[in-house]
Amino acid sequence: MTDIKAFLYGIDNAGKTAISETMKRETTFSNTRPTIRVMISKTLIKNLNFYIWDLPGQTGLRNKWIKALEKSELLMFILDTADNERFTEAKKEFYSILSNPESKSIPLVFCFHKMDLQDARNNLLEAKTEFGLENIKDRQITILETSINELNTIEELKDKMVSIFLD
Repeated sequence: MTDIKAFLYGIDNAGKTAISETMKRETTFSNTRPTIRVMISKTLIKNLNFYIWDLPGQTGLRNKWIKALEKSELLMFILDTADNERFTEAKKEFYSILSNPESKSIPLVFCFHKMDLQDARNNLLEAKTEFGLENIKDRQITILETSINELNTIEELKDKMVSIFLD
């Protein structure tokens, strides 16, 4: 069985822990509290053990990201698409990891998250424009629209994570 370290990041309140727990439990899990330390969970998906490193997103805790990035084999960025007032902040943090030499050429899964919310659907085009993901050429990138309240989107996320390593 293959072990894969996935680095899950994004600013606070993006829904990182909710996604991680929903993947692991295979049911919607929304009873999360703000993450204040690195949380590592193991999720088995089609004979691959994903060790998901869920990082805190609060400003004062983002300094933990660089150490946790070491030896990562998959980057997963979660954006709260409903909160367009924080797109600039999220974009800065997103690109700070992509520009880090430790992350060079690591595949990326970018989730426009909370897509069950009307604000997220309304902000999607703005978010796509703001992040300019089509300009990222130095790595494989998978772009998804997710919601823990729409489990089919979490299943699609899991399928895409596997396809990165098995296709």
